[in-house]
Amino acid sequence: MKHVSEAQIRVLAAGIQDLPTPAELEEPFGLGAPWTHHANQKELEALAKLHNRIIRKQKALTLMIENRAAIRRRCIKRMRREAGRN
Repeated sequence: MKHVSEAQIRVLAAGIQDLPTPAELEEPFGLGAPWTHHANQKELEALAKLHNRIIRKQKALTLMIENRAAIRRRCIKRMRREAGRN
């Protein structure tokens, strides 16, 4: 059996952490929509990839917005302390 480097293990572990849990699973890309019944196999595969990319980007955007809000709150607290308005 081929040995796997520690760096490869870390990359795999990071990828696994981003997988959705069963509670987060949802009906993929609106399969119930009437237009999806006219998509061929290649288009359905492309839709599945796009759907997963969109979900990941939405999660990343949410995380960035939360980080921005945390920084803003810290700066506001610092600003109020400097102004003497605890």
